[in-house]
Amino acid sequence: MSIALQAEREAIRRYSQLSSKMRKAGNESAAALFARMVIEEREHERLLLQWMAREFIAENPEIGPISWRDPQVSTKYDAEARDPYYSTPYKALAFAVHNEEIAFHFYTHVAAESDNDELRQYAEILAREELGHAALLRAERRLAYHAENRSGPVEPRLDPRAIQNEADLLAAAIHIDRYLADTLAIIDANTPQLDSLARETRQQISEYENALSHKAMNNQESPGQAISLIIEQLDLFHAQMREQSKRQDSSLARLGSYCDRSFAFYDAIVENADNEAVMLAAQKLTSSALDRIGILKQITGE
Repeated sequence: MSIALQAEREAIRRYSQLSSKMRKAGNESAAALFARMVIEEREHERLLLQWMAREFIAENPEIGPISWRDPQVSTKYDAEARDPYYSTPYKALAFAVHNEEIAFHFYTHVAAESDNDELRQYAEILAREELGHAALLRAERRLAYHAENRSGPVEPRLDPRAIQNEADLLAAAIHIDRYLADTLAIIDANTPQLDSLARETRQQISEYENALSHKAMNNQESPGQAISLIIEQLDLFHAQMREQSKRQDSSLARLGSYCDRSFAFYDAIVENADNEAVMLAAQKLTSSALDRIGILKQITGE
């Protein structure tokens, strides 16, 4: 836990440093993005301290500051993300995603190697947290990429603010899972994980459809116009995209991206819902989305 705490503090230090560097160079968009990352990491630090206090875990004074190694991956955005003149929100987000994924792999490794059941449990929780952070950042990175490049048709977005009741949430979940099921159906990969994911997804669709039908028959509630319109726009967009690309690798990439965005969508509902039933249902959906992201990471070897 002390290593996790020091990792958050190093992230705060580095992002603060980068934000200041960008601002001095007049790169306000990148400066603002790194400043927002500082706020995010401070919240992670606060939650870790809260967790440690609740579990009566004292910080180990022998665990010193952690230093980041510069990312060594086969793209140039890592260097440019830290360059005050060339950095952009997309490059800054890509840099942040890489660091979250390093943390995820570290905690996953600890969980896999440890013989201590309690330590393994803590490591698994921390790994899952980092997986969620990375998913949220990847979803934002994609939006930033399209904002910077402005190429091709712009994909409509599921808006968390359109979710006013459980029927709205069920309609959105059905749409998301149908897309996943349709994409899985065209992926020519004979893997037990994908087969299992496809079966579970179809089962989920059936359960959601039954629940939505039950609400309608009992005159409880139906999906509103706002979410219905967004889903209609998304169905048209996805039909167009499928005609443009039939390749397996492209389908897997789209599937991973869509799982990231569905997690971000459900997470935003959890954070902002006034309706407790909607919030609790969205929490279950965030957990399901994280499980899918983990499965896809295993399949792609990331």
